[in-house]
Amino acid sequence: MQQLESNRNGASLRWRRVLQLFSPLFCVLFSVVCLSSCALLTPPPDDTKGVRDWLVVPVFYATNRTMKGEPGSLDYSEVPNGKGLLFGVKNIAVPVPIYSPLEPDTVARMQWQQIHEDPTSKAAVPVFDGEKCLIKDSPLERDEVVHRFHSYMKTSHSKEIVIFVHGCCATFNTTMKRAARLSAHMKVPVVVYDWVSPKGFTKYLANETMAGQSYDNFCRFLNNTEKVVSAGNISLLGHSMGALILDEAMVRRAAQSQTSSVNPPLFNELIMSNADVDAKTFLNHASLFDANASKTRIYFSTADSRLNASAIAHGGFNRLGEPGALIGDLCKDGKQELIDITANNTGHELPYWIVANFHNFGGLGQVKEFVSKSEAPNLFKVMRIGVPSPEAVKSSSDDPGD
Repeated sequence: MQQLESNRNGASLRWRRVLQLFSPLFCVLFSVVCLSSCALLTPPPDDTKGVRDWLVVPVFYATNRTMKGEPGSLDYSEVPNGKGLLFGVKNIAVPVPIYSPLEPDTVARMQWQQIHEDPTSKAAVPVFDGEKCLIKDSPLERDEVVHRFHSYMKTSHSKEIVIFVHGCCATFNTTMKRAARLSAHMKVPVVVYDWVSPKGFTKYLANETMAGQSYDNFCRFLNNTEKVVSAGNISLLGHSMGALILDEAMVRRAAQSQTSSVNPPLFNELIMSNADVDAKTFLNHASLFDANASKTRIYFSTADSRLNASAIAHGGFNRLGEPGALIGDLCKDGKQELIDITANNTGHELPYWIVANFHNFGGLGQVKEFVSKSEAPNLFKVMRIGVPSPEAVKSSSDDPGD
């Protein structure tokens, strides 16, 4: 019996050693499986099906990708160019907003094309004549992009601009479409900061690393932008993993001002949408982040499956885009508003019209199907009270990147 008990104890000890040896490997594999499962989620609905009214919107961009195809094709790969930022402007067709209605003079002022698609057309996105665009597609040199963008701001009578930082696993074309939609909803010029983000959620960890590698370039880009557009006329939007880049830049900027004892000029608004940022880490330095702007708005959802997977992969810690029990602590910062967008049913997609209307009107605006209810100081919940129009459930119909 003693020999049998000794054998059992020996076997138990060996199993414990095996588990100790392979436990870290299991955790890594489990995280990869969780993140990879995002690629298996039901694709977002085709939000362009049946759309007849379109806008063609020029979007200026800065990218660290390598240009592919013929010179001047304005298509970019998932490989860094190794030389720094490349610049340009490209026209993108997007659906006319429903909940952020166009004023009569907006199309002319913003130099957009308006297209009414033939009901018999089966094309998902209309083909438009680039020669009719007042701003032509073109790669631009660094000095040239400043001149062209200033000219666009002057012609469009726009003092304000929005800088958009995209999220994980997004191609250049998908990023540009999101930026064009932001411009169409917010009625201001949008500049894209486009970083290499390899497509596919199996490359999530590579994306997270490459986002970190973009911090320095983005900080330099933002500093140079402030030299030509005053901070008070700049709003910044970080979506998903792009919020990680924006967060780092704002903390650095505030920390530098503390060292120099000179307060930095305030940006108009900082927007964090579906932020793939550790919520507790953000809470620890929220005052530094908020010190950079007159207003901070954080858009979150309790039904964001991609952020759920990200939280599991990061040890079970909530992400800022789905902060859980940390909502109460986040609301205590007086310069920070949290908006629960769950009822908009857009999952991990940008809630374009909500972001635009809060930015322009301080609330949802004149929308009959939704209301915004104050749940606590600095906490608002979007609630559905009617059957929403198609825009309320729009998501990108392109690749499933953030």
